[in-house]
Parts: sequence; structure tokens; C-alpha cells
Amino acid sequence: MRLPVAAALLSLVACSESTEGTTPKLEGLINPLQRLVTPARVCNAGGGAAGWRLELIGSRFTPVPRDALTDTPSVELPQVSLSGPSDYTLPADHLFFARTELMRMDLPTRDSTPSNVLPPGAYTVSVTNPLGGTSELEDALRVVPPPVITNVTAPQGFHYSAGSPLILEGSGFRSDALPLIVLQREGQEDQPLFTLAVVSDTRIETEVPPATPEGTYALTLTNPEGCATTRPQALTVDYAQLGALGVAPRSGSATSDTTLTLTNPTSPGSTPFTSPGTHEVYLVAPVKTDPGQTVNIPLYDVQFVSATQLKATVPTCSGFDPRPVTDPACPGGVVPGTYGLIVADPSGAFGTIPASSGFTVSP
Repeated sequence: MRLPVAAALLSLVACSESTEGTTPKLEGLINPLQRLVTPARVCNAGGGAAGWRLELIGSRFTPVPRDALTDTPSVELPQVSLSGPSDYTLPADHLFFARTELMRMDLPTRDSTPSNVLPPGAYTVSVTNPLGGTSELEDALRVVPPPVITNVTAPQGFHYSAGSPLILEGSGFRSDALPLIVLQREGQEDQPLFTLAVVSDTRIETEVPPATPEGTYALTLTNPEGCATTRPQALTVDYAQLGALGVAPRSGSATSDTTLTLTNPTSPGSTPFTSPGTHEVYLVAPVKTDPGQTVNIPLYDVQFVSATQLKATVPTCSGFDPRPVTDPACPGGVVPGTYGLIVADPSGAFGTIPASSGFTVSP
């Protein structure tokens, strides 16, 4: 068994046409999470048990077989070292040889085992082959600290039918690249925040999407190089409430539109209908083209009558299809049944009518 093992190990250094000698050439360092960013950036926290996986690109990376004629043959890999705000040499078991043009390394962090916290800053990376020869690449790696969220505020409160401005304060934000920010609540899918601006490394301006369900959310921010932070119970979404809404008539045919009157009686703590602005009214129901999925079907011709009354038309036959529908079978219409409604006021307040008190679409 010794000769085949020895031959396999020797082939690592003898078979590659790009192996021209013992002096390596380091051309770049890549963080696979940001392949197009140079110099590569890596966070000094997170990264899992082994740290962050990085790629060294170049040529003539030349491992050397050791003890090839024994029962425990091994390979000595090139040594990888960092120099900058701190000096560090990668442990041998954190280096992985792919081919003479590519090596991979796991860079330890605060949270890995073993752990190592590199101070933030620019680092020179060097590769030294076992038989001699070193290649250095200045400013090949930028170490950055993890983000920290210290405060989350919604300065204007929450608006049901429009985005609600949200301000994040902290440190370690990346003004040169947009982070991923999501709201998280048990039992619901993560809600990404799409509209955002990184004002500085201590301030981000974003917004909570319209119609985000009320409740308390954790907020997780992930920088592009991979490091993330979560602030539990970061914000509680709540909206001003309309009154005890009512609707009349309570039913209508599935083959024709029905005009409704929505009432909002005044009561302590409730918000009246306001004008000017656009009122949004939805029937929460499935349509025939997808009867298993409940959706918000917008009502047409919503009109403000007074602080206590709106008029609106249920597109019972058309659902989401353009009106008028000429097919008497109403193929895209609302599935017959009894459904609730949602009403959003331009003030940001909203209210609901439960299905038990809602509108019935009759066959």
C-alpha cells in the first residue's frame, strides 16, 4: 500500500503543468459571499465553528508529501500568514489544497473553535511553499467588525396603507454595500425590508412595508460579508384603529357587482374616516382561478361620504379581472362563501370586519 500512496501524494506536486517552481504567486483573496469585492472583506465574528471560508487565487501553490513510505503518509501545505494591525498564521488544519492555482482557508473568528479575533483593518496576505519561496499581496484582506444595533425607532408611527419610516442606530453598518434586514415573528415568514439607505456606519434609514401585520418583531441585520446581528423585540407594529365597522347589504350575487355601504360609528379611541386621500377596501376571499388561496380583493369606486360612511363596489364577478366581464360564468370571480373585509384610511388607521359579520357571496 505504501507505493500507491506515495505515488498519489507525489502527483500533487508533479502532475500540474502550472507548477513551475517552488515560489508561489498569490494573485487574490476572495470571500465567496462577495466574489466581486476587492480587497476581500471578512468579519471578525460569526462564520460558524471553523470560521469564514476564503479562497486564495494564484499559481504554483506547491504542497509536499511527508512520510510517503510509512503507514501514516501526509501532505505539508503552503503556509498562509496575515500581517497588519495584528500578525496571524493560519493553523495547518484550516488550510485546504484544491489545485496549484487554488487553496481554501477557514479564518477563525471570535465565535469559532479555536477562536481568534483579528483587529479591524487592512492585512497583507502571504503564502510560503514548504520548500521555500514566499508571495505577498498587500491590502488583500480587510477585516471588519460585526454590526451592532443599539436602537430601532419608527418616528412617525405605523401607517397601514403606506410604508412606515424606520431608523436603525448602532455601529458596524456598511455604507459601501446594502445589508439584508428582515423582521421576524414566530409563526410568520420573515419580512424583508427592501427600501433602505445606509446613511453612515452608525445609521440606517428604512421602512416597514404597508399592511405588515400588527405584533412584536425581532430584527436581524446581515452585512454582505456574512456577519449578522439580531435585536429581539426590536419593534412593535400597531396602527390607529377605525371604529366597530359595519357593512350593508350583507350579501350579493356571484354573477354581478354589489355596491356596499361601510359604516364607522364614532366611539372613544377610534379614528373616523378622513378626507382627502384614498381609502382602500378589500374583500378577503379566494377567486375561482385559485380557490385554495385567500387574497385581498380590492373594491372599486370607493367614495368618502362622511366621517362615518364610505361607499364601495364588490367586484364579485370579476375578482381581479378587468370589468366588465362578459362571460356569464364569471371564471375569475369570487368563490361563493362568507368573507371578512379590511378598510384602510388615508390617515394610516385601519379596521376589519370579521367573516362572521362580513359579506356573503351567494351562488
